[in-house]
Amino acid sequence: MLLLAGLLAGLLAGFAAPAQAIVNVDEAIIDPQQEGFQQLVHLSIDGARGNTNKNNIKGDALSQWRHGHHTEFLLLQFSYGKSNGNIDTNRVYAHARHRTQLDPRWAIEAFAQIGRDPFSRLKRRTLLGGGMRLTVLEESDVRAVYVGLGAFHEWEQLNPLVGATTLHSNLWRGSSYLLLNYRINEQLRFSSITYYQPAFRDMADYRLLEQASLNIRMTENLDLRLALDYSFDARPPQAVKSEDVSYSTGLEYRF
Repeated sequence: MLLLAGLLAGLLAGFAAPAQAIVNVDEAIIDPQQEGFQQLVHLSIDGARGNTNKNNIKGDALSQWRHGHHTEFLLLQFSYGKSNGNIDTNRVYAHARHRTQLDPRWAIEAFAQIGRDPFSRLKRRTLLGGGMRLTVLEESDVRAVYVGLGAFHEWEQLNPLVGATTLHSNLWRGSSYLLLNYRINEQLRFSSITYYQPAFRDMADYRLLEQASLNIRMTENLDLRLALDYSFDARPPQAVKSEDVSYSTGLEYRF
């Protein structure tokens, strides 16, 4: 198992730090009450040979450190793919977050993120923000429901496009989320986080993001992971579609 963890971590370290502003730093298999360090590594690889030559690799590494009333998170994620020799996916990002628990129900959060996605014309997106989080329900390692409400300032730089006049933007967005974690039984765990991010200057300019996963336990530290990511941008850059959907099957290692 240690060898597998090392190989996965090595693969992840070879990529720069995805551009979508969504992050689930409360995966179902992380015990919110456990002190000290906890780590997760996800990795999925898909490919085809013959009439269609395609390779796709997706992974992320999450590290959590809980000490007293404070919790630190660091998430690195990437998605890279080629089709018939041409790169068609190259999303990467890094997200850091601090949380201080004020009482059993309320916490304050602060976070920073940077990412890119050239196939969505996103050369760089940087954001800084924070907010409050309410614990609606929490049964350690069984089920949990959280609601977050906050805001962030976003700086975007787009790749040039013929006819496009806007290459830079900076604005404030609200950021509310609903997080659900549920252990169905000893073998199955479900996790879902939904974000709503409207621009303060124009509420019709909003993003809706969803990340859901189902974990199937294989060994004490290794799971089969089925994941679905969905994002909708009501005001995408020119020549970029409003919706993105991705799904993957891979392995998750905990240590």
